Amino acid sequence: MSDVLDILLAGHDRGDAVRKAAAERLRGRGLPTTRQEDWKFTSLRPLEKFLQSGGREGAMPAVPAPLVDGALQIVVRNGRAEAPAAHVNGITVDARPELAEEPHDSAVQDIVTALAKGVVVIEIPRGKTLTQAIEVVFLSDGAAGAAGHHAGLRVLLGENAEATLIERHLGDGDYLAGHGAAVRLGRNARLRHIKVQDEARGAFHLADTSAELGRDSRYERFVLSLGGRLARDEVHAILMGEGAELRLLGAYAGRGEQLLDHTTRIDHAVPRTSSHEVYKGVLGDSARGVFQGGILVRKDAQKTDGHQLNKALLLGPKAEIDSKPALEIFADDVKCSHGATVGELDADQLFYLRARGVPEAEARALLVQAFLEEIFDGIADETLRGRLLERLHAALGEGDANHG
Repeated sequence: MSDVLDILLAGHDRGDAVRKAAAERLRGRGLPTTRQEDWKFTSLRPLEKFLQSGGREGAMPAVPAPLVDGALQIVVRNGRAEAPAAHVNGITVDARPELAEEPHDSAVQDIVTALAKGVVVIEIPRGKTLTQAIEVVFLSDGAAGAAGHHAGLRVLLGENAEATLIERHLGDGDYLAGHGAAVRLGRNARLRHIKVQDEARGAFHLADTSAELGRDSRYERFVLSLGGRLARDEVHAILMGEGAELRLLGAYAGRGEQLLDHTTRIDHAVPRTSSHEVYKGVLGDSARGVFQGGILVRKDAQKTDGHQLNKALLLGPKAEIDSKPALEIFADDVKCSHGATVGELDADQLFYLRARGVPEAEARALLVQAFLEEIFDGIADETLRGRLLERLHAALGEGDANHG
């Protein structure tokens, strides 16, 4: 294990106190293993072998058209940000080398903090409603070698501020991409956050998003996971002010031998907060999915309303889903629930479509799309929803073409 960490951390000791502390923590505990409860279903052995063998350089992808027309795009190539002017439309956008210490314990966050070249900071001032979406595009080509590239993103909304943030991850080649995002919402702030994980098929994607919600704030996060050989998307959210609302939605589609892991931790720290979490996924071939959803309700967090649900559709006998929703409740007056369902395509529905002349492959595709599209209803912007669905349908079609 030490030789793997030597490869990972080689040349990344910049003397920065925050980075150095993260590297020391990482060396002290090593990369996570399946002996740890949070990593029980996700082995990093493939990543270790990759680090020992080295990456494969691809072609740097072109900057894509924005998912929302007129969005302000910020491009990050191989971990280095190409930030626009410091003040755009009343907001502050900056690329900084300094990283901040995160309050939660996360191996993924330590990897990103120790290795990140810098962080993109977006600040929305008090009372500002930003009508222009902000889109941060992370592009990778494997040129950084086995240790990969890593970047941070910090989004700060002042009191009564409102914004839409889109985060996209694209690449070509075999590489490791680490990403750490920190969201901080002031009183009555509103943030809609859409993440599209569309890495190269040979990539490893390790991401950690931490969120702190102030009084009466609302954070809506939607993640679409399609790419990567192994991808883990962590969310650590703490509701720190009464009236805070958190909404986590996710859709994932795995094929081949992909492993797509979604792990969330929601901390209801004060009374009268709410969280709603729904993830839905489709897994074909020998793909594996992991969903670990944890809700903590602290002793004084009365009137908490927390719900989580994971639904998975398995398209073949070798596909697999490991689902572990969990509740820790130390308050009495709460409404909390969790659930998980796993199933196959409905034979009756498939027969119904076949009986009406729909070819089997098309009928199966229609049922799969219908299963996933419901989760997209949580995206209010019709154009954005349509473009995300187009990418999902294309990915499902690629799966049919490659493994049909």
